[in-house]
Amino acid sequence: MKKSSSRKSRTEATTAANLETRFDAGRRVLDYFDPARAVVTHGGARPGAGRKALGRQPKTIKLSPGAIRRFEAYARRKKLPHFSAALEAASHLV
Repeated sequence: MKKSSSRKSRTEATTAANLETRFDAGRRVLDYFDPARAVVTHGGARPGAGRKALGRQPKTIKLSPGAIRRFEAYARRKKLPHFSAALEAASHLV
């Protein structure tokens, strides 16, 4: 005849009172939580994060050294913030 086990056949449910004790003992505590409703609080995209769009597209162009010097001088004369602004301003002159 087989001897019955002294352990309980069914595990008791996790409650707020015994949650930490069960976790520290290495037992399952997932029955206390609903993984479908988990909220990620760290990482991922955040609304409004990152650089704001300027409405411009990057483009690579090849210019001679003389043309670069002329655009840089134009930017200094017109007090423009950078080389791209000089190209943008000069393109509206035509």
